[in-house]
Amino acid sequence: MYISHYDIRMFYKCPMLLYLNKHGPQEEKEIHPIIKKRHKTSPPFLSPEFIKTEIKKTSNLIKKGNDIINQKWMSYNKLSTKIDKLKKINENSIFGPYAYEPIFTRGNIPLRKPLVMEGVFTAYICSKFQDIDLNYFILQREKERERFVFSEELDTLFSDLPRIKKILEDDIDISPDYTRGCRVCEWRIYCRNLAKETADLTLISGIGKRIKKELREIGITDVKELAEADITKISNDFTSKKELTYFKLQAKAIVEKKDIIRKKVVFPKSKIELFVDIEGSSHHNFIWIIGCFIRIEDSVEYRSFLANSPKEEKEMIISFYKFLSELEDEFIIYHFSSAEPQYFKQLTEKYNLQAINLSNVLKNSFDLFPIFKENIILPLYSYTLKEVANWLGFQWHDPLSDGATSIVLFDKWYIEKNKKALQKAISYNSDDCRALIIIKDYLIKNLSDY
Repeated sequence: MYISHYDIRMFYKCPMLLYLNKHGPQEEKEIHPIIKKRHKTSPPFLSPEFIKTEIKKTSNLIKKGNDIINQKWMSYNKLSTKIDKLKKINENSIFGPYAYEPIFTRGNIPLRKPLVMEGVFTAYICSKFQDIDLNYFILQREKERERFVFSEELDTLFSDLPRIKKILEDDIDISPDYTRGCRVCEWRIYCRNLAKETADLTLISGIGKRIKKELREIGITDVKELAEADITKISNDFTSKKELTYFKLQAKAIVEKKDIIRKKVVFPKSKIELFVDIEGSSHHNFIWIIGCFIRIEDSVEYRSFLANSPKEEKEMIISFYKFLSELEDEFIIYHFSSAEPQYFKQLTEKYNLQAINLSNVLKNSFDLFPIFKENIILPLYSYTLKEVANWLGFQWHDPLSDGATSIVLFDKWYIEKNKKALQKAISYNSDDCRALIIIKDYLIKNLSDY
């Protein structure tokens, strides 16, 4: 059995992902729409015959001394990697008075740990294959070339290789760490169900792999034990007492299946309430919709401000500001993250618009999200808009839709001019805005003194 560069990347992305891709029930996969947009290739079956054939091809090209060699395999001691590009350098190797350095071509992908460790793995094999001393790899992006020199990372790789081998051989017990990054994974539903079965600590909002490990080391292994823990006896070396208090209350709410009120909230008073949700196209780098439910006493109306292309983005924000200026009274903008004020600020600065509109918008913005940590705890595993609103009884028209699906729908409109996809994306935005009304009214009922 060979360990490949693909295995290394998957392990450092998520050990459970590596395990499930190799041994998991494939029928349980549920491909997220956003993943369908990505170009994905399955790892090849690395049989001894395959490796032997590919290595011979690579060796023959190296012996010819070509300046650049593309998409070739190298192997050493049951470790094998496919390298995007090999570039000739002036260093003696077993092939002659020259050697090759490995280059990764990755567009604008940031240099995070999975890519770093894949690079370390590849550079190590590359050095052994040529019998040279190589302690770096090259990351080639669209407009820049970065040289990554490693040292401690190689020790980390060596210490992790036995575990990686056991995972590939199905010779190890492994459980999911359900974190924020799982939300678009094809195994997300399967892993979440596994985590629920074992009451895994990472189900608690804010607990990741590091804090889970620390808690387990002091004997707190699941949600129920955390709910019952005496946090006054827990050292706060790995997190603050404030965070521990929150984690315990979150666990207690889940175990008891009820909300926990911590303190009241002073909500702003205004005749006009605006419930705003903004969506952007990350693929095309512009904001395409500012959705807004306007509530004036018992009257509720949805309005959307659209930009069908980047050229229309400026007119969209100007139209929204004009709409605000025409309101007869002061207004409050309710939203569910810090993103909306940031979007307003970015668009205002980008198009050099009058600052008076921006200052008024920021002054009258009210973020509902922080309340679900400081003021009230719900029996939920995460505090996304959809999770909170669903718990309160609100249902989206399309229950399978989420923010990532919205991106895909808008792309269908932007690229293919699919009008039905655009209407679905607008409908999803409308549901997001309506969900804000449900959440705000619930908070008013439970946390306000008026």
